[in-house]
Amino acid sequence: GNAAAARTTAAGVAGQKIQVVEEQMQASKTPVEAGEVRVRKEVHTEQKTMQVPVRHEEVVIERHPPSAGNRIADAADIGEGEVRIPIMEEEVTVQKTPVVKEEITVGKRVVQGTETVTGQVRSEEVHVEKTGDVDVRKGKTGRDR
Repeated sequence: GNAAAARTTAAGVAGQKIQVVEEQMQASKTPVEAGEVRVRKEVHTEQKTMQVPVRHEEVVIERHPPSAGNRIADAADIGEGEVRIPIMEEEVTVQKTPVVKEEITVGKRVVQGTETVTGQVRSEEVHVEKTGDVDVRKGKTGRDR
């Protein structure tokens, strides 16, 4: 019985495949943002105090004796009455006006400079040769012609 089992096992092993696997590494690159430059504004609030001169009216009541001494009044003068005096005062109103305190310009510019260059140039010269009794006159430039 053991021999038959051993043959079956051996025969079974001979027909199987075993895969050998290994990992391989692959690298890839992805562009990512490294940073940025921002120019922005913020609003800050602060408490400001200012002194504003204001005027107001006050009622002054003075009592004094009649200027003519004790004079006689009519019975019709006795009764109720009132005097109305409007009182004025100045009221302060605060107004806020936005004003431009600074301007910021962001941009680029072109800068112009000077570069020195060196090179060789050629020029021709004229030479006049005389043989015998030949009269040669010079022109306005001072060169022979």
